[in-house]
Parts: sequence; structure tokens; C-alpha cells
Amino acid sequence: MTSAVPPSVSIVIPSWNGRLLLEEMFPSLLVATKEFHEKTGGPWEVIVVDETIPWIETIPEKRVKLITRRRKNGFALACNLGFSACRYDTVILLNNDLTVDPQFILALLPHFQDPRVFAVTIKSMLRDRSSFYSGGKIGEFRLGFWKAFRNYDVASEASGSPNGADSPLYSFSVCGSFCALHRRKLMELGGFEPLMSPFYWEDVELSYRAWKRGWVIHYEPESVVYLDAARDPRESARGLRLDRMNTRNRLIFLWKNLHDPAMWLAHLGAIPVLCLQAVITLRAAFLLGLWDSVCRLPAILSKRRQEGRAAKVRDSAIRRLFSELKRKSFVIIR
Repeated sequence: MTSAVPPSVSIVIPSWNGRLLLEEMFPSLLVATKEFHEKTGGPWEVIVVDETIPWIETIPEKRVKLITRRRKNGFALACNLGFSACRYDTVILLNNDLTVDPQFILALLPHFQDPRVFAVTIKSMLRDRSSFYSGGKIGEFRLGFWKAFRNYDVASEASGSPNGADSPLYSFSVCGSFCALHRRKLMELGGFEPLMSPFYWEDVELSYRAWKRGWVIHYEPESVVYLDAARDPRESARGLRLDRMNTRNRLIFLWKNLHDPAMWLAHLGAIPVLCLQAVITLRAAFLLGLWDSVCRLPAILSKRRQEGRAAKVRDSAIRRLFSELKRKSFVIIR
């Protein structure tokens, strides 16, 4: 690194009853922190947010800290608790069920030399280390809703360049399971939206607020983590409650942050159609999620006004940027 001041990193790991997963994760993570420190000389810390785990105290590395939470209050609030304890410039957020590449921290750091960068999202592979799982996110506004989870990767000749064949590798959102964030900007935004606790859409909502403040999010394909997709508790336990929560938080995200008149009218026009479809198909989760959002409407509208005043970038400009990105020759939709 050429900077006179070395980079510094705080790693936040939200967890719950996670000892076995953390024991599997930590060897690779400590290798990566060692690589970071040896190459940059910068300070680092790991902050685990969990209930009391005596095992944490047995780790000889003193830069690993535990924040105790006495009840399971959800992913978003656990992350915010960890964010508030961070001391260093770059905050890396990781799930406890990952292992990491030794170079994954080093690959992220150059992006934050750009003062516009709010965050960098990371590439994930399955544990076989050859199967792609997720990468950059392409945002698409269709039928009155943002579609936020379409993944892309890049052609191999573009993957080593942050300019990606003369165009930045933008991402519509970070993945809350593995990403890096600029600490000062993160604190300015207030972290994840508490209305969306315990989880779903909080990473998209935070990312969108950053875009509208005039900051950008990059995708770094050389920073890699490895996961077992079957371990995602949300996917293994889907049902009425989780689908209801997904609908609620998707609506909170839109009602709070979508201000473009044409896009807003398209969204409002879609709601009656979806309600009718939900009645015909007996999809109770949508109707219950809509009701949950309406019950939170005073708080949502208050925050909507705040975000409208703070916004520097139009929704339509974000839409146009990602429409152009997905047509780039080096972008591979996955």
C-alpha cells in the first residue's frame, strides 16, 4: 500500500449459538488477518456478537472480542450492535458459517481509496471451491418493484481490474452475509434499518440509501468467501412467517426510499393487482406482510421524508445505471 497511513479493519460477525460454526471459520479468518497485517502493517479487530461463549475467551489472539447479547433480537440489530463497537476505517461484515480466502481482505482495500465508495460486495463460492454462488447484484425495476437479487460475475480478463473493461464493477447492493463498508459513511446512515428487524432486505435498503446519497457500491471478484448454501436457516425453514416478513420488509424498503414520481405510481398501481392475485391464489403471506407494513406507516413516512431531503441521486438514475451495466460485454449474468 502506498498510503502513509495504513488501512485498518474491523470484522463484525453476528452469531447465535454459533460456537461450532465459529470454530470452523476462525482458522481461515485468522490467516486472512495475518496476511492483511503482514502486507499493510494496519491494525485489525474481530468483533463477535453472540450470547456468552467461553470458547471466545480461549482464543490467544487478543484482537478477537465478544459482544454479548442476551436474547435473539435478529440479524439487523445484532449487526448494528457490532457496528457501534468498531474502531477502524473499514468494516467487514461476515456470517459465521463462512470460510474465507487468505487474500480476501487485501483485495477489498483499494476500492476505499475512491472517496465515493460506500461498500464493496464479495464473491461467494460453494465449499467445493469451483461452484459460483453469488457476486455483484443487478438491480432491475419491473412491475412496480425493485428486483434486487440477480447475480453477475465478470469475464476472466476483466476480473482483475476494478475498472472492469473501462467500467466500474458496480453492485446494486451488498450482500449482508459478506461485504465491506466504509465506517464513517455507515455510521452516517445509521446502519441497518431497525424497522426491518429481524432480517430480510436490510442489506438492500442500506445499499439503496447509500446510492441515493451519491455514494457507490463496487463488486470485487478477487475477494472470495466459501459457504454451504444448505446452512441458510431462512431457506431451510421457509413458511408463512418468513414469507410474510419478506413481503413486509420489501414494502418498507420501497415506501421509505422510492421517490421518483413515475416509479412510485407504478409501484402504487401494482399493489391492488397483487392483492387481488393474493386473494385468488390464497397467498396469505402477501396480505399479512402488507398489513404489517401499513401498521408501521407513520414511522415509514417520517423516515421517507428524511430520506427525500437527504437524497442527491434520482431513482431513475440508479435504474439507468444498472440497465446499462447488464448490457456490458464483460458482465456474465449468473
